[in-house]
Amino acid sequence: MSRFALVALTFGLAGCGNACQNICTPMADYARSCGLTVTSGDIAQCEQANSGDVSQQQADVCNEYSDPVKMRAWWSCSDVKANMTGAAQ
Repeated sequence: MSRFALVALTFGLAGCGNACQNICTPMADYARSCGLTVTSGDIAQCEQANSGDVSQQQADVCNEYSDPVKMRAWWSCSDVKANMTGAAQ
């Protein structure tokens, strides 16, 4: 499972071209700002992992936490690193 799929699953996400799929790039940007390596393949895997239908509640959560300020308030760099390495399981 992709590192970003773990992030997406933490939020209970799914979706193709939806708000939940769109959280992958901001999360990747944040991970990079934390000094982590994120490839375009990682982002594509995250988007693919979230390529299903979402409820309105899921979409609302994804919309809220795709905002970089809210994302940084919710996740520390340590949280992102643990999630990407699978330590958050």
